[in-house]
Amino acid sequence: MTKDTARLVLVVEDDVSVRRPLVKFLEMHGFAVVTAETADEGLDALRKNRLVAAVVDLRLRRGSGRDVVVATPADVPVIIFSGVPSESAELERLRPRTRLIEKPYSLVLLVETLEEMLSESGGGSQNLHP
Repeated sequence: MTKDTARLVLVVEDDVSVRRPLVKFLEMHGFAVVTAETADEGLDALRKNRLVAAVVDLRLRRGSGRDVVVATPADVPVIIFSGVPSESAELERLRPRTRLIEKPYSLVLLVETLEEMLSESGGGSQNLHP
């Protein structure tokens, strides 16, 4: 059950009607996806996987996506998607390589932003850290 880690993205979203199409769209664009519905599952996924990026909803039914954003390694781009932009402004200032996409969001815009952020970091190909 190993995923191709060259383009592995974590999606933290507790609403299945948002998560399912997002995962499908990312997979259509060549990404492998690991999902989490809670902050704890997201933190666990960060520990277990070598990710190239994360897409995180800040408002989860259990826990806060903020915990996942803050715990994500600094070299991993994070896209926050939220209906409340003020919640992410502080995180965008505190953590470089973090961007907001407001809900309701465009899947195309999200993937374009993700690709742009990965190209700024060398496409996520620098996966080999000791």
